[in-house]
Amino acid sequence: MKLGKIFAAKLEEKNMTQKEIAKKLNISAGAFSAYVTDTNFPRLDILADICRILDIDLNHLLNLESHGNLDLVIQNKEEAKVLREMRKLSNKERELFLENIQSFLKLLEKMKDIKE
Repeated sequence: MKLGKIFAAKLEEKNMTQKEIAKKLNISAGAFSAYVTDTNFPRLDILADICRILDIDLNHLLNLESHGNLDLVIQNKEEAKVLREMRKLSNKERELFLENIQSFLKLLEKMKDIKE
């Protein structure tokens, strides 16, 4: 199971550094870096603490792969930024935002059809 991208995106969302969370976890920055690069997997007690600090639902996280819901996970920093901005919008602004995304997706489909 790869968790590094999730950790990196949540760190950015929380405006935290790897060094800061490592200090809170009482581990070395290098150890946490290994989790972010998926070189190492944290012990379950440390994983639980990471999830608590970064506001990640541990149960949801551990069940993602088995339920085929990997698309629900924030995959990178750009997705985290979009989500963060979207959460700032009012309901009406969010509706407008989503309508524009749908229009943009339709335009992309038309462009693909023209290329073919």
